[in-house]
Amino acid sequence: MQWEQGVNAMATQVMSTGEFSREMNRMMGVSVRMQKAMQEMLARYFDALDLPTKDDFKGLCERLLSMEEQMIRMTAALERLTASDDNTPLHAPPRVARTKRFRGTEAAKS
Repeated sequence: MQWEQGVNAMATQVMSTGEFSREMNRMMGVSVRMQKAMQEMLARYFDALDLPTKDDFKGLCERLLSMEEQMIRMTAALERLTASDDNTPLHAPPRVARTKRFRGTEAAKS
């Protein structure tokens, strides 16, 4: 217990110095730059292999969510349109009657 308190006191003293703060800030900057370089390298690698990146998937997900929201709004609008006073649903348009086919070979035989 005494050993732990001693280490805590020493760590607190070291961490309170300006030099420690500068070094930690510098190390964080190096870490961020390394992460960015790695992301750029992987993006180039995936591009060379013609594979999607995490950002590509993120963009695709955002577009799909947008489409889903539009479909929900369109469904709600359709439901409002079909819910008229007499509650008659929208029907498919009437089928157009087909015309008789002309059979040229049979007409020529007669």
